Parts: sequence; C-alpha cells; structure tokens
Amino acid sequence: MDDPVKRHPTRTEQLDILATLVSETVQGDGTILDLGCGVGYVAHLILEKRDNLSIIGVDRNANALQQARENLAGYKSQFLAIEGDLENIAACKIPEQPYRAIYTALTFHDLPDAAKRHVIDYAASRLGPDGVFLLYDRIRLDAAPLFPLQQSIWSRIELVHGTAMRTADSFESYLEDLGTDNRPARLTDYLSWFPEAGLVPQLLHLHGNVALIGGAKT
Repeated sequence: MDDPVKRHPTRTEQLDILATLVSETVQGDGTILDLGCGVGYVAHLILEKRDNLSIIGVDRNANALQQARENLAGYKSQFLAIEGDLENIAACKIPEQPYRAIYTALTFHDLPDAAKRHVIDYAASRLGPDGVFLLYDRIRLDAAPLFPLQQSIWSRIELVHGTAMRTADSFESYLEDLGTDNRPARLTDYLSWFPEAGLVPQLLHLHGNVALIGGAKT
C-alpha cells in the first residue's frame, strides 16, 4: 500500500518510525487503537511488521473508513473500523478495554485545543499496564526571532530530498498560511498536557516542525 498523501519528504520515514515503535513495544498479542485512521496507511505499516496484532481504527470520514476496510482486506479479522468524531470522543463507540498502544497520526492539527486535551485524557484512561500513547503531528512555531533558523531547516530538507516540507517568506506569512482550520499545538502545550493527563512525555523524533511524542502512564 502506497502512502496516499506524500505531502512532505520526511513523512514516509516518520510514519515508519511510528509503526516500528508500536510493533516493537507491544509484546505478544494485543489490541491497538488508531485515532484518526484515515484510509488505514499506518495500520497497514504496523500489520506488515506484526501480523499478530489487532487494530481498531476510528475516523469521522465514512468514505475513508470504507477505503481502509478495502486496503486492509488481507487483515480483515484484525482491523475494526469505527465511525466517530474525535471532537466528541466520549460519544465514539470504542470498545472499553485496555489498549497496549494508542496512536494518532497527523490528525491533531485539525482539532481545537480543548478537543486535543480531551483525546489525550481519553487515551491515558484507556491504556493498559505498560501501554504507550504516540502522537505524530505538526508543531506550531511560536518564536518569531528563531523563524529564520526554521526556514534554513526547510531549505535543507528540500535540498536533500528534492521536495519541500513547507515554506514561508516570513513568520507573519507562516501564521497567515495556517488559517483557522489548521491548528497545530506548540510543543510546550503537549509537554504540559501529557503530564496533566497522567502521562510521562518524551519527544521521540523531530524533523522540521513535525514531531513524534510518546507518553507512558505514571
């Protein structure tokens, strides 16, 4: 299964890192929860590495869920698709059981901050013993004096990979380009919200302004 988005050059590597962490962290058989599963690309990466796992995927897009079912037809007994909106995660009909790992990939920037916090709280409450929560998403840049350094990183990524992650002429144009629907949180927000939910946070991987953050129950 090919990456259906391919929006930036380090995405494939980072999603494989996420899948690797899940596959190597979960011991034995186990059930994983994918919050914002889309068409099932990350679930596919995980099941390719560990075909003895089961994944429950949640997404609000019915068409994406149907495509996920088709993409993961070879793992039919191991993938359950549930339609639900993470902005009201309490109403999602997710099986109430402890999960060995819960992850979300490139979904949180679509959520308002209050919903982000509710989902983190929910994930912390549903993790089983030794379970981990993995969040992969864009990070909001908030230090205008350091923005030229970020521009240099983006330029290097484009030079090395031949494709740009993103670009902006100035910090102001970066903020304007985010608009109102693209709502990434700051790294400092996540490092505050995780402990408030009872999770020990760790920045596991950062490339450009896209981060993979892990959380373990305290």
